[in-house]
Amino acid sequence: MRAHLTLVIGVLMLSATTASAECLKANVEGQGAQGRLTIGRAHDAAGRPERPYILRLSASACLDADDPDEAVKNTRTIHVAPADEKMTPAFRRLVGKIVTVRGNPFGAHTAHHHAPIVMLVTEIRPR
Repeated sequence: MRAHLTLVIGVLMLSATTASAECLKANVEGQGAQGRLTIGRAHDAAGRPERPYILRLSASACLDADDPDEAVKNTRTIHVAPADEKMTPAFRRLVGKIVTVRGNPFGAHTAHHHAPIVMLVTEIRPR
């Protein structure tokens, strides 16, 4: 019985490690992520308040990029933004819910980016 339990735990740990090893690909359309959509409190470089949409992940994510400065090894947050203004009502309606998003991820590189990975979202839906 004890050997069986050890085997089950080992398999679960291996599958969890394998699942977290897959990274988003930078600047590739159609990448997906899932998490709780929240609204953050942040400031830009001039100190002006911003209210970014932040996707809080249940497991760590990473970002593979050709540019090493854009690569992200480990994060639990993605700054998501509607790629089209027509999607804004859906974002507002889904705040606080677990959602699946698809879009084009890239590494944060300005003071307006409030998570290590930023994604322009082309599709958002509740889980």
